[in-house]
Amino acid sequence: MNTTESMDGNTTLAKTAMVAAEILVPGASNLVAGNVGTGVATFVGTVAAVAVLAPTMPILGALAAIGLRINSYKLATTGTSLLSDASTALNAANEKISKSSGKTAG
Repeated sequence: MNTTESMDGNTTLAKTAMVAAEILVPGASNLVAGNVGTGVATFVGTVAAVAVLAPTMPILGALAAIGLRINSYKLATTGTSLLSDASTALNAANEKISKSSGKTAG
């Protein structure tokens, strides 16, 4: 899990370069961060999603491409993906619901 702090002392410049790279090539921010496998997987996944979805559902294809690029950038800069954040949020909500339903039932 590499971060921009280990790549460059000027984190603002490094993150700006990652955003620019990610806009041009999906997965580039992970390649810049040294996560080659993740960067290549993001590139292949984005190309595949756009190739499959764009002919029949162009808006969904564009949203998939944007989502994969955002996930790639987040993974390169923080080390966590959007899916792990969503999972954490859902688990916290589930615990909150379980606690509140336990109080009313007991």
